[in-house]
Amino acid sequence: DRLLTFDPNKRINVSDALAHPYLKPHHDANDEPITKHPFTVEMEMDDYPISELKQLIWYETKLIKKHISLQKMPITP
Repeated sequence: DRLLTFDPNKRINVSDALAHPYLKPHHDANDEPITKHPFTVEMEMDDYPISELKQLIWYETKLIKKHISLQKMPITP
């Protein structure tokens, strides 16, 4: 739940999220650089209404699912 919290002050931090059992199969400390500076997004999410943010997230998820399903398709001559 805390990973999806919109307020960054209430959201779980990266180190704790990566240590979570759900992510354990995907966690590789050797391939996860840690930055000393905050990450910023080019577009300011605070400027978008919640409904539009939800739409953007839904669209991005749809693209990722499509990409994954294309990777699973067998290649036939």
